[in-house]
Amino acid sequence: MTQVAVPIAAASPEALAPLAQAARSQGADLVEVRLDTCQSLGADPLACARACGALALPVLATARHRCENGTWQGDEAARGQALAAAAAAGASYVDVELARWSEVRAHLGPLPGRCRLILSYHDFAGLGDNLSGRIAEMRAKGALPKIAITAHDAADLDVVQRLYADADADGRELIAIAMGEHGAPSRQLAGAWGAFLTFARLDGDGGSAPGQPTVKELLEVFHLRRQRRGMPVYGVIGSPIAHSLSPVLHNECFRAFDVPAIYARFRVEDAAAFWRACGGWIQGLSITIPHKAALMPLMDRLDPLARQVGVMNTVFRDQGRTVGATTDATAIAACIAAAGHQPEARVLVLGAGGVAQAAACALAGRGATVAIHNRTHARAVELAARCGGTALDADQARAWPYEVLLNGTAVGMKAPDDTPWPHPHRAGTTVFDTVYTPRDTRLLREARAAGCTVIDGVEMFARQAAEQFELWTSLHPLDLMRQMLDQRFAH
Repeated sequence: MTQVAVPIAAASPEALAPLAQAARSQGADLVEVRLDTCQSLGADPLACARACGALALPVLATARHRCENGTWQGDEAARGQALAAAAAAGASYVDVELARWSEVRAHLGPLPGRCRLILSYHDFAGLGDNLSGRIAEMRAKGALPKIAITAHDAADLDVVQRLYADADADGRELIAIAMGEHGAPSRQLAGAWGAFLTFARLDGDGGSAPGQPTVKELLEVFHLRRQRRGMPVYGVIGSPIAHSLSPVLHNECFRAFDVPAIYARFRVEDAAAFWRACGGWIQGLSITIPHKAALMPLMDRLDPLARQVGVMNTVFRDQGRTVGATTDATAIAACIAAAGHQPEARVLVLGAGGVAQAAACALAGRGATVAIHNRTHARAVELAARCGGTALDADQARAWPYEVLLNGTAVGMKAPDDTPWPHPHRAGTTVFDTVYTPRDTRLLREARAAGCTVIDGVEMFARQAAEQFELWTSLHPLDLMRQMLDQRFAH
């Protein structure tokens, strides 16, 4: 099972103990005592090394050299002696850079039998080079290999996945990480990929490398303890993506229904490049802004509604073939029907992006009279032509006799005080905001105050996510997803 290591450092040996205890209480398996950081905080690194045997968790001792983003002050003799002191005190692992091993080895001396050597390679700018060769060299020296590279887009994750696939084929242990937000899934999927260990940070701590999740997130959102090597991988792609609650919902549903799968959060800039690189090991996807049309040409086939709408938010597999679908469209229609509106209702759609396209085409296809208002009028005209609706400018939209006002833009998500409809609302109409974070947007607050029925984005989010889960598993967890979201937004 993949272990969780928490980097810690302090200004005195005594201050390491409460940090290790905190790591243990949050669920970590070991602590990485960063002797170089302890030194930069004013501590005696030898004294910190000698304290390693008294900590609440097993210790990985590191004194990272400056050439690989560390802060060690001193020569290689002092560094080797500090690591040797940690090993003698009871550390379970010591980490030395492969590039510096020959200089450190003589001063480190033979390690106790209970202490393993980790040799590491870091590239804080890119994907490194000759990674397989470096791993082979580390193993030839009797070490556990560690590779840490920097991802610039989620497509770069395939480099790490292939390293693990090769290690699995050989039955060998490996630690491989892609740093940064684009590389974060290499930590979220560590158990599914067969990592020997991965790194996470304490609540409120910045961590020792970009992209480290908290221990709580790794264990409670990405369910690292449930992960097993080779289990199916699902995920959500978008940019930005850190706000997405999809991993919370889908991973908890995988657990509740005992489905052996894991769902990650992928920050993707080039969706086509990502799918070409990583699609072979991803079983299914949720797709959000701005990629809802980007993968359509790469699918083996499209669901008829996705083809009609012109966007997709879901990838699933049917007998091995990839299928693009839109559950946004059916979720929107279901939300409006649940509010008591007939299929032929008059709906004013704000926006012309992915969600607005799904709404306009799906509702028009069910008999609604649809009008579209968008900041760029030409895009509203294009969407109206495609769905058989009417494009309206700002004055026309204010006067149009809608029954349902639907926000298909992201306005209100990043800036909660913004609204896509800075005009008076009409009592008796329904206002539907597809933004779900925050749940109670300015649009909905003002509509409620004016006597409107409101539909929040959480209901749509739950419905579309439950339909995705059903496409992947044939299970429909709508009630469970609603319950989780209600609990989430109650705090």
